[in-house]
Amino acid sequence: MVGARAGRRGLTLRAVSRSTRLDPEPARASGSGAAAFVATSATGVRALLVAAALLRIGAVGAGQAVQFDLSDLAGGHPSGVSVGLVGAAQALSEMVFSPMLARMADRLGRRRFLVFGPLLGVIGMAALSVSMAAPHIAGSRLIEGIGAAAFVPTALGTIAAATAADHAARARASGAFEGSTLVGYAGGFVVGPFLYHSLHRGAFPALAVFYLGAAVMCWALVKEPPPLPVSPLRVIVRAVTGRGPVRAFIPAWLAVNGLIGAFYANLSALLKRSPDPQQTLVHGFDERLIGVFLLGWVVLLIVGIVLWTPVVNRLGGPQVMRRAVPGAFLALAALLAINHLPLWVAPLLLPVFAAGVLVQAGFGPAAVTYLADCSEALAADRSAMMAFYTLTLAGGGALGAVLGGLMARALLLDGVILLGLLLGVIAWFSLGALIRFEHERQARGLPDLSVD
Repeated sequence: MVGARAGRRGLTLRAVSRSTRLDPEPARASGSGAAAFVATSATGVRALLVAAALLRIGAVGAGQAVQFDLSDLAGGHPSGVSVGLVGAAQALSEMVFSPMLARMADRLGRRRFLVFGPLLGVIGMAALSVSMAAPHIAGSRLIEGIGAAAFVPTALGTIAAATAADHAARARASGAFEGSTLVGYAGGFVVGPFLYHSLHRGAFPALAVFYLGAAVMCWALVKEPPPLPVSPLRVIVRAVTGRGPVRAFIPAWLAVNGLIGAFYANLSALLKRSPDPQQTLVHGFDERLIGVFLLGWVVLLIVGIVLWTPVVNRLGGPQVMRRAVPGAFLALAALLAINHLPLWVAPLLLPVFAAGVLVQAGFGPAAVTYLADCSEALAADRSAMMAFYTLTLAGGGALGAVLGGLMARALLLDGVILLGLLLGVIAWFSLGALIRFEHERQARGLPDLSVD
């Protein structure tokens, strides 16, 4: 399954697609001797990775523009609660709808959902362009969330199927998916602030172009595989909620996504907020400068993924995830120090912050690889199983956005940083429990999901 370029390490869309020969997915559907699933071609995988990046550019760009819009509507003093609730809206609908839509994708065919999801994002952008109050903005973001719920688990299920027989290829593909997602974040952090600075509310129709591009990419280049007979719903629910690797992983994944959601939904509004004499980074920064800062953060994460991807294949998902968590502690501690020192000191602490982000970056590809390994138990239901990724990502993000908004209301940026540290502690201890669970599996002679 690994071609001539399999030995080359690195995270690029071209390297992953060329290093992986996409064999047919084994027909392992529950209670069925159905014909094998014809896996997506290498061109289709490249298209999925590009489409994932385009979708995230639209979503993240809108998320940043919405924060600036709320700040302007409130005269520079937005309510932290309003910002947090609007930030949670997209994640909430993504969480609620992803299991149902992923299940339908497994039953009806994945390609139509890969096209349908981004088109819903276009509708959400159109609604944002005419929304002038926080409740209406939140409603528009709900539509976007449903679109992400249709796309993300379906794309992950398709990629998991394409790498079913090769753990090393799966680690590279998982790293590539996380990389394409982060490229989308980087693009959104730049495009959203710059478009809003130039066009204000006109930024939302412009961002709809990225959603439309994702839909066209999937419609034109992703093949439609014949769906396999899916497992009964109770089997899928038991696989997620019963004693097993997925349930053991839930607390850590929720905590990390809560940390991400707290910053994603609140940081831009705090940096743009009118200056506060007690906190250096609450400074009324220009939208473009905020976008550059966020871009640098994401670029560090992408570099970290490149460095961590071969380690994931060697050590396994749980071990890499736990080693990545201290990086979040280091980055948050540096951010807290910068927030209480003169602004000229910030360049001296940025290397410490950067080192923390590079270490933290290993968590994402390790988590996707581990969940893809868990999906092997139900090959015909990969999208439904990988909906767990979207469910917990969105659920943790929504929870983090709301809690971050409450903490920002009380303590501004300090509150969000302290919340992040608490969630990091929860993730650290939860991953210790997951590693113990894997050791118990090995002691009972069961296959270890964390390594090949």
